[in-house]
Parts: sequence; structure tokens; C-alpha cells
Amino acid sequence: MSPQRTLFLRWLTLAFVTAVFLSPFTPLQARSPGEQKGAQSKPSPRAQLLPLDPLTAEERKLAEQLAREDGRVRELLGAGRSRLISVELLFLKPEHEETAAPTKPVPIDRHAEVLFRRLEDESGVRAVVNLTKRSVAAAARITSAEVPLTPEDIAEAAKFALEDAQLKKELGEDVAGYSAAATSPGTRNERFAITGLRLFSSAEDDPCTKHRCVRLMFRRGQDYLGQPVVWVDLTERHVYVERREQ
Repeated sequence: MSPQRTLFLRWLTLAFVTAVFLSPFTPLQARSPGEQKGAQSKPSPRAQLLPLDPLTAEERKLAEQLAREDGRVRELLGAGRSRLISVELLFLKPEHEETAAPTKPVPIDRHAEVLFRRLEDESGVRAVVNLTKRSVAAAARITSAEVPLTPEDIAEAAKFALEDAQLKKELGEDVAGYSAAATSPGTRNERFAITGLRLFSSAEDDPCTKHRCVRLMFRRGQDYLGQPVVWVDLTERHVYVERREQ
């Protein structure tokens, strides 16, 4: 091989190696330790909560705390006893919505609806909490009919009913096996289960017109008992047991 050809090949090899090391597409392994650490610590966008993601346990706790600390909510609840009913995700449109096609994603705050029940008059208080800004956007009083029935309500009504002497006589020896259940038939340890529905009335002489009432239904296995008819006035803690004609 001629000296000129050997010199040319050496020059070509040197140029290739220099181009590789000076290329902007340097592999990650060639970055400094600080650069590698920064790249690894950057949070993934998927880990961030999206507007319609379910509320986390921390968000539910924060929503209740912010609502209870708000002056408007405290005034609406009054000095009497109250009970937390629910904390649910609430989706609200952005306050300033662009009419033209947006050039970038529109920021959407995460909101929660917090419901309380006032035990003194069975009315409720609804608070809209902005979790992103950690503030209460709105608070208002709602009627007793607007406060949903909860599993705790059914459990409380079942407790009062199972202590009633007339109902014990009606259910016989099975009474000891009954307990409140909010799940569907077929689950274990629920051969004798009690479910319930909210009762409403418009009659002036009916206590359920203003009180919080629950109609209890007793399930034995897969079948519900047709008799007796049991309903509970949770406000007055009174149990009514009736037998009606089929």
C-alpha cells in the first residue's frame, strides 16, 4: 500500500471518531451525573392527576377540612351536630373558556362536592371546594329530601329495628342473624341481610314529610320477606312494624 493511501485512511478514521464524539446526539451514558439525575427525577406526566381522575383519599380529607374551616359553611351548619354525608368529584367548566381553537391545553381545576347533614332539622349543606386553589367556591343550604341516604343511615335504622320487641317476635329465631348490608345478594356472611330505601311523604300528618325515614327490607338468602312492613323514623328514632294485606 502506498504511503499516500495509508495517510488518507488514517485521516479518514480520525475524522470519523471525532464526528462521533462531537455529535449532538450523545448517548445518555455520556451525560454528566448531574444531568442523569435530573432526567431521572423529572415526574412523568401520567403520574399527575387529570381533571376527571377519581378523588384520592388525601383529596377527600382535604375537601372536608377546607369545607369545615370555611366561614360560610360553619354559619350554615350552625352550632348543632352535623354529619359528613359524602365527598364526590365535581367537574366544572373553566371560568374563561376560549371561543377559538386553543393553542395549548386549557387548565382545569379539580373540584369536590362536600355534603353535610344537620341533625337538628335534617337539612343539609352543600359546599363546592376548589382543590387546586384550596378554597371553597360556593356553599348553600339544601333540603332534607336532597340529602342522599347513606349506608350509615341504613345501619342505624337496622339497629333500631332489631331492638324492637314486635319485630323480634315477627322474625323469630332468625332475628339474631340479620345485619345491615349495602352489597348485593350472594356475598358471604349475608344470608340474613337488611337493605333500605328512603321514604318521602307530602301528607301533613305523616312524620316522613319532614323527618328522615327509611323503609327496611329483610332478605333471607336470595328472597325478600313480604311481611312485616318495617320503616324507621331516624329523626325521632321510632320503629314502625305493620302487617298489611297482600
